[in-house]
Amino acid sequence: MSPENESPPNPAARAVLRDKFGFDGFRPGQERLITSVLSGHDTLGVLPTGGGKTLCYQIPAFMMDGLVIVVSPLISLMQDQVDRARKLGLHASSLTSQDPKESQQRTEAAIADGTLDLLFCSPERLEAARLRTLLGKAPVSLITIDEAHCISEWGHEFRPAFRRIHRLRSIIAAPVLAVTATATPAVRDDITQVLRMTDPFRVVTSFDRPNIRWLVARSRAGPDRIRAMVRLVRGAPPECRERALIVYAPTRRLVVAVRRALASLGVIGDAYHAALPSEERQAVQQRFMSGESNVVVATCAFGMGIDRGDVWAVFHYAFPGSLESYYQEAGRAGRDGAQSMALGFVHRDDWKVPEAFLDRAYPRPRDVLKVLQRIESMCSRGSVVSPTALLGPGSDKVPHLKWLMRSGAIRVDPTLSEWIDNWPDREEGEPPAVSGPPVTPTGSAPDLRPLVAARRQAVGRLRAMQRYCGRRGCRRMALLRYLGEVPGRRSCGSCDRCERRRSPAALNQPA
Repeated sequence: MSPENESPPNPAARAVLRDKFGFDGFRPGQERLITSVLSGHDTLGVLPTGGGKTLCYQIPAFMMDGLVIVVSPLISLMQDQVDRARKLGLHASSLTSQDPKESQQRTEAAIADGTLDLLFCSPERLEAARLRTLLGKAPVSLITIDEAHCISEWGHEFRPAFRRIHRLRSIIAAPVLAVTATATPAVRDDITQVLRMTDPFRVVTSFDRPNIRWLVARSRAGPDRIRAMVRLVRGAPPECRERALIVYAPTRRLVVAVRRALASLGVIGDAYHAALPSEERQAVQQRFMSGESNVVVATCAFGMGIDRGDVWAVFHYAFPGSLESYYQEAGRAGRDGAQSMALGFVHRDDWKVPEAFLDRAYPRPRDVLKVLQRIESMCSRGSVVSPTALLGPGSDKVPHLKWLMRSGAIRVDPTLSEWIDNWPDREEGEPPAVSGPPVTPTGSAPDLRPLVAARRQAVGRLRAMQRYCGRRGCRRMALLRYLGEVPGRRSCGSCDRCERRRSPAALNQPA
């Protein structure tokens, strides 16, 4: 199937869309993706935020005989996905560490007897021998990877299990569907290669969001940014007052500080970050989705699965470390098609935070070798390499251990290895107790070439984000070109660089 040619209408899929979902027509790209999947093809879909990616595996779950597996990066979102699927009439369940043992047993029994339509699980869970045995005997019709950009962006950094999903294909003869909202041409190629897709059918819809005004304002961090946001909120048109606002900040400390500062000036909202107890995170998300709360100040942890359509603005107190992340976060504005804005503040001092994140995720190879030397020295003296002693305050050596594990230079107790692989989600906790030696050197020279390549890619993404903030041309066209789309024009007329008039008076001089 050629991605350039439109597929003919699919009457059966349209009937399910109407009868089960109550929609009269598909959004751009959906029908082509579904038709490809139903034809048994490996398929890659890049649909915009709010483009209806979940429907592209829910309709096949209604139409195909057998189980549809959905690999999702965030356990916290799976129960919501399960609940929505069940309301549609699908037999859906999840397998996560947070599910009660009795629930897990019922799910495994449903897989075994073939009564389950949808199974949500993490890539790490797919590596469990018990589940693989069950799935190898089950009638699986489709393997779906949701938020598939994680294979390329997170797989190098935090979640190596994403890059091992392809091993499932040796025991399951089913097509693969990978869907995401943001992927450059290089990331798309990486996804198809890592998943070992065979002649994949690709559907890439336009990344252009013409109802979003893209704005950048130069301002030092602190009260000026808070006052600018408050002025925009107070000066928003009346129709925006019942709509939602998301404010992104790069660190947990800043999330708390920005929320307090906004509240002190009358903009009341919730704070959301990964260190909050799971019950509180779920409560914040529920209040936002129900409309009880219209303002959330959050880290990037608030995003996947947030499909509220009436977000009138997304403010970035500071920009993230890549244009991919920025586009996904800012793209949560205006999903209902109404006019909206994406505003980010920038100052040269802001880049210290993403640079620190980069160094933490992709440490310099010489620093990784120093950790290896310390491990070898401790072992040569007969000392047990205690995780607590080795990791030090703030667990700042966890990424070093990750790269040493992947390079084959150290062996790590399986329990500790899982903790290290999932460390960003658990960084507030202590390393788990293990029965045997936690960390031992193998004597093999570490191959750090993957780290060097991943660090180079991360630096390139950060530099692209910096160029976007400092550019003098059209911001919308710059975003489209970066994401691999050839714009049909040179300017948009609705970004701060194209508008003849200056950006709203609440903003300082644009960057």
